[in-house]
Amino acid sequence: MRETSFCPTGERQLAAYLENRLNPKDRDQFREHASLCSICREEVEIWDKLNSLPQASPGPYFRQDFEAMLARETRNRPQPQKQQPWQIWAAAAAIAIGAFLAGTYFAGQKPKSEMAELREELRGMRTMFATSLLQQQSAVERLRGVNYSVRLDNPDEEVVGALIQTLRSDSSVDVRLAATDALRKYSTRPQVRQSMVEALTLQDSPLVQLALIDAMVEFRERRAASAFAQLAASQAIDPTVKIRLVKAIEELKVQ
Repeated sequence: MRETSFCPTGERQLAAYLENRLNPKDRDQFREHASLCSICREEVEIWDKLNSLPQASPGPYFRQDFEAMLARETRNRPQPQKQQPWQIWAAAAAIAIGAFLAGTYFAGQKPKSEMAELREELRGMRTMFATSLLQQQSAVERLRGVNYSVRLDNPDEEVVGALIQTLRSDSSVDVRLAATDALRKYSTRPQVRQSMVEALTLQDSPLVQLALIDAMVEFRERRAASAFAQLAASQAIDPTVKIRLVKAIEELKVQ
């Protein structure tokens, strides 16, 4: 069945490809892989179709239909941890296409107060979608959740909190690396910086440790110096990470 399909290459590279984080050589290699792999090709096509949908203005009857649909889906929606990936993607596509069709076939404008309420409801659905993806068993689905979270404008604390929890405890190194990159976007939020500092001492992956160290130096987060020193003193620390920690402590001192 589709929901149990798995591709090791997609597991490692799909999120980075969608975020344009691959270098040109790796990007070309992934495109060649996707042209031969039906699993990865389908996922790339889904994202391309969703991203190509135009922004439409809802018509006067959209709110009534939208609220009826939301009520039905709320009653029937499974718990996030029990949802299958294909169900989540189908719901997302239905929401996006439904909004597009409603704006296309119903003319007229809504009062500003109703538009504000509708935007808030849609924001809540996007939050639910992002957090649901981050709770999936498949690392590929969780990577999509991280990628989707980055695309949100001014996400609420629930989404940011889910990214922080992903960084702290996700079983996949790739997902934790993606969460580190995603949280950089929200570095102006004090709780994000503090959480990234705390997460550093919880990591067992040198790659994630290095990414967090670089982020703290980039943010000029001097509170990280004590965590750097504590980690550098550990006997179990990777030698490359230790060298970076010592350099990072000096860099924070001169900033």
